[in-house]
Amino acid sequence: MPRDRRMTSAGALREPLERLYREFDYGARLTRDAIEFPLRYPGADDREVVALLTACLAYGRVDLFGRALAGVLATMGPSPARFVREFDARRDAHAFDGFLYRFNRPRDLVAFCAAAHELLARYGSLEKCFVAGDADPAGPIGPALERFARAFLDADVRDVFPRRRLSRGYRHLFPLPSGGGPCKRLHLFLRWMVRREAPDFGLWTSTSPARLLMPIDTHVENMSRAIGLTRRRSRNWKMAEEITARLATIDPADPVKYDFALCHTRMSGDCRDRRDPVVCPPCGLRVVCRHWKGHRRA
Repeated sequence: MPRDRRMTSAGALREPLERLYREFDYGARLTRDAIEFPLRYPGADDREVVALLTACLAYGRVDLFGRALAGVLATMGPSPARFVREFDARRDAHAFDGFLYRFNRPRDLVAFCAAAHELLARYGSLEKCFVAGDADPAGPIGPALERFARAFLDADVRDVFPRRRLSRGYRHLFPLPSGGGPCKRLHLFLRWMVRREAPDFGLWTSTSPARLLMPIDTHVENMSRAIGLTRRRSRNWKMAEEITARLATIDPADPVKYDFALCHTRMSGDCRDRRDPVVCPPCGLRVVCRHWKGHRRA
């Protein structure tokens, strides 16, 4: 396997990445992406709540967490935002009984709804909650995201977790940037809410897409290594910054716009993390792929 860890120049990346972004069939992949869940709700308040819940649970395979999430949304009824605004942790303590998805249990969802209820009552919307913690709207997104996640961790959920002993599962829903991890799911949420172009819905107008960081999962990590967007070996916050910085040299106003297409190119099987004479030839990224360096295009 090639071990070239050199970064690919912006000049070499620009045309193949822009072509991928322009020509990718987004519609064909929406039902295989977590974004399909918030897109089911036309109302901005419902879409905002569902987007955060979906992103928080978006770990593991989409088909697996999707089945679990579908049951949660059925419980929440036609308006998840109204469900949350009217939620009472004592009265509704058993609303999600039977829910089970990897690290998360029913009480984690009860705590999510209780915290969201408190924050919506205080700020009016999740966007206003985010803005309240965004001390530098022109600066890096990390501090604002830290305060947003911390708002959910610091909310009064004592009816769910006595003496504020939060479960591991609930903490997993809201990773903190200060922990150094990639915070993929929270970055995914921000991409949905802030970007104004499809497939994202851009409900939040107070934050610029230029500030966003790439949501780094295993698919984006491997694609980024293959085309020379990162030298880093560990999937963490610094990798997200490095990949985003490289993409910003191509489109500084919207560096994360390539995320969906890069992710689904690998997720769909159109990238095998190796040179494949059957799968690779149609791929426009082959010209910058480390697996094909030194090989002529067919």
